Amino acid sequence: MGASGSGKSTLAARLAAATGAVVVSYDRHQRLTDGDTGTEPVGERALAAARAELEDDRAAGRQTIVDGTHCQPERRAAVRAIAAAHGMGTVVLVLKASLPTCLARQNLRQRQVPDADVARQHAAITAAVPALAGEGHAVVLQLTADGLGGSTTQAGAGPENPARMSVATITLDP
Repeated sequence: MGASGSGKSTLAARLAAATGAVVVSYDRHQRLTDGDTGTEPVGERALAAARAELEDDRAAGRQTIVDGTHCQPERRAAVRAIAAAHGMGTVVLVLKASLPTCLARQNLRQRQVPDADVARQHAAITAAVPALAGEGHAVVLQLTADGLGGSTTQAGAGPENPARMSVATITLDP
């Protein structure tokens, strides 16, 4: 979970390589959509295709990483529902890069997201973080690019342990 340019796809690829998980990418499904010009936000057809891929991966027992902004609660809920249908919880990795960092990174891409959309995503994700503990995820990890260190706190309720849910903040070297 993170704004465009926060490093989601890079992290997803690295995690997949390290763990053998597969990556379900909303952006990849959008690029495969007929008529995609590279400027549209992820549409409903792309989301439906990504959710079908996630469903297939979970049914086959494959570890799966879902790569998307997830700034909309309904998108997080859809992923949680698919995981729950297969007896799994969700782990949310929130990539907290500064807005200037996100803008600079995504503006270097061939497929650019308008600055106003990145700012909107960044604000929505920042606002959503405090509520994530109450959404029913098994674990919420916040990753920042502000140096090394980190902390873990307990809050909320997760599906495997209704009394407590792990919420961690981890910082990464830029």
